[in-house]
Amino acid sequence: MKFFGSLLFLSFLLFGFSSCQKVLDFERGLAKGSLAKDLAGECLPITINGTFKNDSLLSASNYVDVQVNITQTGNYIIKTDTMNGYSFRAAGVVTVQGLNTIRLFASGRPVVAELDVFTVKFDSSVCEFNVVVTGMAGGTNAVFSLVGSPTSCTGAIQSNNYFSAIPTNATNTVSIKVDVASAGSYSISTASVNGISFSANGLLSVGTNQTIILRAAGTPIAGGSFNYALSTTSPASNCGFNLTVLAAPLPAIYTFNCSTPQFFGTYQAGVSTLGDSVKILVTSIAGGSYAITSTTTTASNNVTFAGAGVLLASPNPQVVTLYAAGTPSTAGTFTYSITGVGVPASCTITQTYSPAPPSGNDTLTAVINGVFTTFNDTPGALSVTNSGVTLLTINGFSTSTTTDDAISIGVTKSGGVTPGSYNVNTIPLPTVVGAYTDASGTNIFTTSFMGLPQINPLTIVIQSISATRVRGTFSGRFYDNNGAGPGFVTVTNGLFNVPIF
Repeated sequence: MKFFGSLLFLSFLLFGFSSCQKVLDFERGLAKGSLAKDLAGECLPITINGTFKNDSLLSASNYVDVQVNITQTGNYIIKTDTMNGYSFRAAGVVTVQGLNTIRLFASGRPVVAELDVFTVKFDSSVCEFNVVVTGMAGGTNAVFSLVGSPTSCTGAIQSNNYFSAIPTNATNTVSIKVDVASAGSYSISTASVNGISFSANGLLSVGTNQTIILRAAGTPIAGGSFNYALSTTSPASNCGFNLTVLAAPLPAIYTFNCSTPQFFGTYQAGVSTLGDSVKILVTSIAGGSYAITSTTTTASNNVTFAGAGVLLASPNPQVVTLYAAGTPSTAGTFTYSITGVGVPASCTITQTYSPAPPSGNDTLTAVINGVFTTFNDTPGALSVTNSGVTLLTINGFSTSTTTDDAISIGVTKSGGVTPGSYNVNTIPLPTVVGAYTDASGTNIFTTSFMGLPQINPLTIVIQSISATRVRGTFSGRFYDNNGAGPGFVTVTNGLFNVPIF
């Protein structure tokens, strides 16, 4: 029966593919919006995935995820400039207003090992992000000298203030200058002095008076002036700088505003929150130091938030960053009570964690109308090519002994299905279609292009594909009456990692 169901769906896909070929003049408006920025006006972090090596062809594992605020749905093209022989690009349809994550896949081959600064544009907004291209095996260290070596580093600049008993954060840095005679990798560090240390590493190109940012780590123990000596990977190049640490300020008096928290990071079950954070607003009545934490309870999903620093006395709201810690144990929505040490006021923030990523085992899961469902009864994919057009279908059946849920999704594409994002509203080809059979085993919901844009359309993201396995995500609506009926089911957080037969 299951084999027959797969054949029925294969026929449905072929019918959808045939009918969609005729609709090639459908025009859709352009999406509008901007690359997302935080409350301080800074571009949201752009997540970089994959290893970038010189003279190595980039693959589907090389991509960046950018955050975009959509004000008008429609077609989009987001791309970067070309640097060092490669670039990033994404094109498709976005149908949901608000914050969206768009994945830009890399193409090309990096020429040399260096730090590449890319500019990404969408609508009228612009942001930048850095990609480090490493050398191939046997790469060499850069040959450089610290400006001011061997005594005091010339032009060393201390950013932000350092306070006794206040932990350092990403804003605490010291910039120095270097002259580079030979390109390559570098590492610069200091010993821990007064509870904090500094370090930096990466790649350098040939040139003079280049700036390197040393990032602080730790918590200053006492106020005063302290000297830090630099150690480097470049022979006989070293210098030092003085750092001023201020005395611990009196505690601030402030109130919270958690109505518009901005979360940064993955927030996925089983994935460490290291590097994740949330920004909230506070209003300082009296300036001074602050320490903010989340209340730890059994319902915290093993995650806590904390931040410390100094506030200015100001009637205007100030942005405070709280850093996450821990590994969430499960998917779902969790609420955290945020409190300040010595401050009676508090507020709450809510974050949703997505299901754990597929493991190396065969996996096909999705949330159907809010219910997490596993379709791991012999999940798999079928790839068929006819006249240069490839049809890839991904099928699975519920592992429950009391229901007969089944799901199938597919992509048709001329020249073969490759990594990327595919949307049921995309015209012309490629074409996306899908089918879902509910627990009764008789109600079938399907989706395919029907001539008008669908709301929350089925979107399939192929993250990687080989001759034997395909991995990716999917979400969207499946409608009754071959995609044209009033009833529908909503699929979210779809994940697949299955073999191709």
